[in-house]
Amino acid sequence: MTQSVDRRLLLKGAAGLAALAPLPAWARIAPTVSEVAFDPAIPALGNPKGDVTIAEFVDYQCPVCKLVFVELKKLLAEDHGVRLVMKDWPIFGDVSRDAARMALSAGGHYAAAVDALMTNERGLSARRTDDILRVAGVDVAGARAALAGRRPAIDALLSRNDAQATAFRLRGTPALVIGGRLFKRGMPVAELREAVARARAG
Repeated sequence: MTQSVDRRLLLKGAAGLAALAPLPAWARIAPTVSEVAFDPAIPALGNPKGDVTIAEFVDYQCPVCKLVFVELKKLLAEDHGVRLVMKDWPIFGDVSRDAARMALSAGGHYAAAVDALMTNERGLSARRTDDILRVAGVDVAGARAALAGRRPAIDALLSRNDAQATAFRLRGTPALVIGGRLFKRGMPVAELREAVARARAG
């Protein structure tokens, strides 16, 4: 449950930040900022035409990701120039992978699906995921049917996210890419504001 996670965990994690470019020798095949932030298979939240993109590597069962999502929602509410991309990286197993697939199959209800799954405070199962999405307005039967045909493309997207996370040597979720900088930890809204301002300043 998100309520049991101390907000200080937003600041906990591996090394705080690193520039994506120039890349060190070991990362010459690492993805570009464009590949991370502008994958056409991922719908953008916030302002799709925003001048700063935040890409977050997330798992729908990660409690710290849920805290970060609360902070991101605060930022989106006050800064309408931010574009948010959820990089599904289901590291907690099949249930997380199913939730990611279903959110990506929610069509026009994608934003509602993400919000519902990220604000859920109970454990997930395939049935629980369906219940959460149904309450959020998703046609679950339709999404499951769509997933049957879209699964290869969605799994290819999840594989791209995994490859990017591996290239960045992420040890877990959450991680944020903001304006070409990688933050291997969660961030409270004050630090998100600073990172966005730094991205705008170039």
